[in-house]
Amino acid sequence: MARENRTTPQPRSASLKAPAAYWMLVAGFTICRSGCVVVPFLSLYLVRQQHFSAADAAQVSAAFGAGWAIGPVIAGWLADRIGRGKTLLLALSAVTAVYLTLPTLQTLVALTVAAFAVGLFFDAPRPAVLALVADLVPEAARGRAYARLYWASNIGAGVAGGVGTLLADAHITALFYVAATSNGAFAATVLICKIGATPPSLALHPRGTTTGYRAMLRNGPFLALTGLTLLYLCSYQQILFGLPVAMDRDGLNPSAYGIISLINAIGVVAFQPLLQPWIDRRTPLVVCAAGAIALGLGMGGNLGAQQSLIGYGFAAAVWSLGEVLFFSSVMTVVERLAPADARGRYTGIWASTMGTSALIAPLISSATLEAGGPELMWITSLALGVLAAVGLLALKRHLDTTSTTPEPADLELAPSPA
Repeated sequence: MARENRTTPQPRSASLKAPAAYWMLVAGFTICRSGCVVVPFLSLYLVRQQHFSAADAAQVSAAFGAGWAIGPVIAGWLADRIGRGKTLLLALSAVTAVYLTLPTLQTLVALTVAAFAVGLFFDAPRPAVLALVADLVPEAARGRAYARLYWASNIGAGVAGGVGTLLADAHITALFYVAATSNGAFAATVLICKIGATPPSLALHPRGTTTGYRAMLRNGPFLALTGLTLLYLCSYQQILFGLPVAMDRDGLNPSAYGIISLINAIGVVAFQPLLQPWIDRRTPLVVCAAGAIALGLGMGGNLGAQQSLIGYGFAAAVWSLGEVLFFSSVMTVVERLAPADARGRYTGIWASTMGTSALIAPLISSATLEAGGPELMWITSLALGVLAAVGLLALKRHLDTTSTTPEPADLELAPSPA
């Protein structure tokens, strides 16, 4: 029987109370994210340093996207089977080795295979990290714990952007060694602090009782959430794939896109702590829907920003708000829909939408730009955000009104008291 899905505001604690292992996990993941400097500049490296054509660079980027779509699924399964800590060490060690090898490769085939390997491993730690949050933090505080992890990782992403900008022109090969160092540092943190050495979810469920993928396919709410996340991300990814093209068509310099990226980074870091009290008092799915609406409005706001950096900046502030609302809350829903002994796999399937959207979003942007220019692309992005919001609210209503649900049946999707 589903619990009552209340919307009554709940009191919140002044600070997040979590074990030391959680804070070490946050620190390690932030360091890891601060080294994500290769992916944004991979095409530039191939064209400028290796002298490949734009078509060749696109092939390598596609291989990276394919690996990204698969990697979290495999990592999520491993997190449940061999443990969170072992999965983290395996993924971090593998991607560190690939980063160190990449600068030595010269042929297109070798670089394509390496790019696939980077995609496979670079986001593979995410399912284990997110499952560990649920393992380490009491249920009442998990929503805030996920939000804090998201906030800290965005600080790391901001550092990565700054480091990448400084090194990309004159020392682009150094980016691979920065990425390897950051992942190696996270692996050392996991090893020294013994993070995830004995996941509670594995200790409580003996071999043979773990909930499998067959049960996941019967979990309609989780599958709906995953599909709606993909819909949201197909709009969100236009920040990476559609926005630079639109700004270039408006005659803005490449540095203008860097300014918009900086506005986004500052907005995320500033908005999240300011919005957290409001988020704490709302049902997570309502917050996610608000985030999807804000994202759509921000994308639609780009319609009126043509040839104006200020206009794009205001639009960026709106879609940054949508990013904060959605990603600060969605993992709370994923965790509550997942059985305790299958958190890694559920998180891995959900996280794979990021790589999948990176494959789909460029197709959407290229098709809409060719058919109707930036206007059609932004209208489509607006529509995707609105559709995701409507679907999320429909999912909330379904969970509110359904008296019986597939396992896990006992869901609590009301606001978190922490």
